[in-house]
Amino acid sequence: MTGLLRGPWGVTLILANLLSAYVAYGALVTQPQGIWEESTLTGIEFACALLITLSIITSLLALVPVVRHTLSRWWLAPSLTFLAVGVARWAYIVHTYPQAPGG
Repeated sequence: MTGLLRGPWGVTLILANLLSAYVAYGALVTQPQGIWEESTLTGIEFACALLITLSIITSLLALVPVVRHTLSRWWLAPSLTFLAVGVARWAYIVHTYPQAPGG
């Protein structure tokens, strides 16, 4: 039965990690011109929040087959890496571009 469950879990996790990679790319590549560009900063923060949410969901999805020993523990690594990237990028944006007074 283990061999039958690897395929659906693997495909689901690969698709979820590809979606996270796409969101991470958008969050990392987008650069604001300065602190006055509030819409870009909001977009980056939204992408980071979305990446964190996707990573948590993917980690929980990966946890099920890992606990059942259907898949190896390495399947948790991509989602946890994307989680760290999302948190680090969000912290960097908040620290580097503080909110303007009155904004």
